[in-house]
Amino acid sequence: YAKAIQRNGGTPIVIPPLYEAEYQQLYESVEGVLFTGGPDVDPILYGEEPLPKQGGIEPLRDDFEFKLAKIALDGPKPVFGICRGLQVLNAAAGGTLIQDIGSQIDDPLKHRQEAKAWYGTHHVRLEQGSILHRLYGKDKVLTNTFHHQACKDPAPGFTVRGWAGDNVVEVLEIESEPWKLCVQWHPEHMDNDDMNKLFQAFIDAC
Repeated sequence: YAKAIQRNGGTPIVIPPLYEAEYQQLYESVEGVLFTGGPDVDPILYGEEPLPKQGGIEPLRDDFEFKLAKIALDGPKPVFGICRGLQVLNAAAGGTLIQDIGSQIDDPLKHRQEAKAWYGTHHVRLEQGSILHRLYGKDKVLTNTFHHQACKDPAPGFTVRGWAGDNVVEVLEIESEPWKLCVQWHPEHMDNDDMNKLFQAFIDAC
């Protein structure tokens, strides 16, 4: 993540999960907030019990990121969520998640690729007029994929703007100014024009 920010003109500041934090002070110290990938989100936090294929969780990280997410979503700065970051932002704002794609949807695509991370393995179709459709000027983009959880019910103010071929949610826009966007893939691993444009758009908004 830090390399992707740096190669596209930004200065990354890495903030680890903390037991005690001045969340508002942390937020005010940066120009934008990127929520990164990681382990599963505790389903208790979005009102569900864990299903058998729910993966490992990190309660400290969940607590830290949920608190920071609520400040960031209400604030005036750009927000970018990647993979788990999409899930954290959606759940923190009142949405829900699919705990395990393979056991909860019919005819799923392979969302945990075995190819190298820089290689795209499925397409995401983009809604016309969305941030990414305007950015790329096309109806679909080739992405990598490394997840088994996904957005189920978008939070209030969140709008689905991109889908995989099995209709799993891949892009969420947050109805806010300035730029607030979430993607389910890992653009930081794909050093190509499409993914660099995504980071550049975030950095430009900052």
